[in-house]
Amino acid sequence: MAIRNDNSINIELCNIESYTTRDAVRTFLLQQWAQENVGNKYRYFVETLADGSRIYLERPGRLNKGCDFVIYAENKYLWKNGNDRPPDHDFVLDDLRNKKQMLTPTHWQNLLKGILVIYNCGTYSTALQQMGKLPIVSGHSYELLLKLIRWFFNEQDVTYWSGQGRAMFYNAIQSIYL
Repeated sequence: MAIRNDNSINIELCNIESYTTRDAVRTFLLQQWAQENVGNKYRYFVETLADGSRIYLERPGRLNKGCDFVIYAENKYLWKNGNDRPPDHDFVLDDLRNKKQMLTPTHWQNLLKGILVIYNCGTYSTALQQMGKLPIVSGHSYELLLKLIRWFFNEQDVTYWSGQGRAMFYNAIQSIYL
């Protein structure tokens, strides 16, 4: 058990990489949500990881008067009852702090280059190319981190679209020190 068993309407929405600007991503998401029926709950599957688990969004979220979503990573972060628990920014930031201690300065800079690609709405495969071959270290996979980071950036763009948006979380990543 991981995904909560409820009456959410499940929708596959795995084409986010075709949108290459913050505005395009935000517009795409808002257009999807404009098609929702009032009173229904929705679960959007937005990423599939190499291990077959998925990143998904649940709507409506709990904040911002319905123009919000909650990000989940299937089977990665669980409540005591076994249901998926939404990871927060610290889920990613703590793992990045640990990775920084285990990676060489060059590998750490390469990881940051990959995150910058995601920040600039680049594709996951482009981010991997920028990162090069990073050593496997403990913690979460680079794939999970990059794809979660993408959705945290998207969430902030929707929530704070007239302000800094994704820059807030990106600045938190950039401020990681040993």
